[in-house]
This record gives sequence, C-alpha cells and structure tokens, in this order.
Amino acid sequence: MCATKVPLISFVVPVHNAERTLYDCVCSITRQSFDDIEIILVNNCSTDGSFRKCNELAKEDGRIKVVDIAEKGVSAARNRGIELAIGEFVTFVDADDWIDSNVCEKFSSLNAEYDYDLFCFSAQYHNGKNSVASYLFGNDVDLFTQKQKEELQIKVFAPQAPIFSYKMNTRFAGSVCGKFYKREILLKNNLRFATETIISEDVLFNTLTLDFFHRIGYARDCFYHYEQSDASAQNRYRPNSDKYFLFVIKKIREWLRNTGKDQRFVDAANCLFVHYLFGVLKEDLCHRDNPHEIAYRKRLLECVLSKNEFSVPLKKSRMDYFSFPEQILVKLLRYRKIGTIFFFLKFIK
Repeated sequence: MCATKVPLISFVVPVHNAERTLYDCVCSITRQSFDDIEIILVNNCSTDGSFRKCNELAKEDGRIKVVDIAEKGVSAARNRGIELAIGEFVTFVDADDWIDSNVCEKFSSLNAEYDYDLFCFSAQYHNGKNSVASYLFGNDVDLFTQKQKEELQIKVFAPQAPIFSYKMNTRFAGSVCGKFYKREILLKNNLRFATETIISEDVLFNTLTLDFFHRIGYARDCFYHYEQSDASAQNRYRPNSDKYFLFVIKKIREWLRNTGKDQRFVDAANCLFVHYLFGVLKEDLCHRDNPHEIAYRKRLLECVLSKNEFSVPLKKSRMDYFSFPEQILVKLLRYRKIGTIFFFLKFIK
C-alpha cells in the first residue's frame, strides 16, 4: 500500500453560515498556481446551505475534505482543522475572505531555501470600493532576527506602538490569517485555540505560540484579502463581551509573568487591554443594537471600570500609544466621565 502523500500546506477554512461567500473563498485556494495542498472545510453549526455547498465543492476537487462539527465557535473549528491536517504547514482562511493565486508558489520557493517554522505575509482590507493595505514590516524579511521577532510579537498587542519606526494601520499582526504555521510545532507543543472566548482568540493564539517559532520569514505582498461589511464580526453586537476580554487578559498576563517579558511587552499589553475596554463600549454597551436603557448601560460601564483588569491598564497605559481621539477617550474613562463617554462615542467610530 502506498503511503499517503503529505502536502506542503493544509488550508483550514471554518464555515459558519457562509453559503454566499464560500465558493469564491474556496476557489481562490483551489486555483493556486502551486497545487501541493489540501483544503479542510470545517462546517461549524451552520443553519443555511453551507454544509451542502461544502460537499458540492469536495466533489469537484479531491484535495478538499469536509467535516461537520457540533461544537460552536471558530476556535473549535480551527482546532478540528489542525487535528485533521496532514500538511507540513497549516494556514487559516475565513470563509468570507480570499487569497491570491500565487501565495503558495511564493511560499514554497522561499521555504525550500530557508526552511521556515512560520511564514507571514500582508493583507488588503476591502469595504465596497475602498481598499486599505496592511503591512507588518516595510520590506520583505527572509529570516527574522530576534529583534524583528520581538517586534512582531509586540505588534500583536500594539501595532502603532511609538517604539517602532514602521507602524501598522490595522491589527493584522494579531490575526492567524496570513500566516503559515509548521504543523509539527503546533502538535508537539499542543498549541490550540482557546474555546473559552469568542473574541480576540487570534491574538491569544499568536501570543501563546510565537515563542515556539524561530525560523520566521515575511513577504510584503498583500496575498490575503479581507472582505469587510457592517455584518463583519468586529461590527456585531456582542453582549457580555467583557467576560471574553477578561479571559484573554488573564491568559496574557499569565504569559507575561511566566515568560518574564520586558517593559516593552508590558506597555504594549496595557495598550491592548485598554483597546479591549474600547471593544466593550463599541461591541456591547454603546452598540446600536443594545436593547437596554442608557441608564442601565451606564451602570454596567461603572462595574466594568471597577475591575482591576481594566482599571490598572487604564491608569498605567502610555498616552503616546493612542491616537488623539483615543487619548480623549482614555482620559474620560480614567476620570469616570460616564455621561460624556456615551455622548463622545456617538461622534467617534
């Protein structure tokens, strides 16, 4: 019996109610100019025709595997994909996004020379007719120095940190999309996504895993494409979001202590935690779909601000890590100007 051929890359695509976008996403993978790949579609509690579409696509291309799981959440779907993958590298593509047809060819060529543990590339964000490119670094990097690796880790927390000469305009460094992870390292160190949170699971995953990857490379090309809309995850109403942010904060604080990271990481983490507080406002308390009376939401904000996980970073954060509107919001939060905060956020995205 012939041994199963091991593909270079396993694509893991979590699928949840993505019937409308799934075909374009998967076709962007199957049409790669480099074909030594497999594609794992993980149907995750879809209630539309996504599972049927997955099976139709699998019939058209033998490199596609389909699995249906009952556990909810993108973390569970990605973890199942890691377990099923047989490729030398694992990468993740969201079902409403797409990739350029030459990314695998570019990676294969570079990997043959540099034998990577992790390879990163850039992304393009699309919203209607508008597009914004997000680059991790100013130029290609064949192999990261230790300083560049630390810079990547810090950018996961604070992409616009003033300590950098090259700053990012999005939080793409924290995303698991746009990265090829060596599967052996993931398995050997039991590196998985936390299923306890539905928010910032990418940031937590990269925070806890990047120390295990040493041979890292980067291509500045925008191979990954995000399709953004009002229905995107970052724009949805997510009640009780503070409990998920608090979980991620707890895990990152434990990581900072256990690894003995220096003040650069602490400053960047504090910035991240304050942005999580912004997230509680944006995705929950001040979201247009929040059904509660404003007085009730103000009381909830008082409770959130009383938690050390938010109040301490809010107090210790460096103001030069924030934009001018963010600096105003930080000051309002520090001084508990609750009424002014809700008024201010009506005019600031």
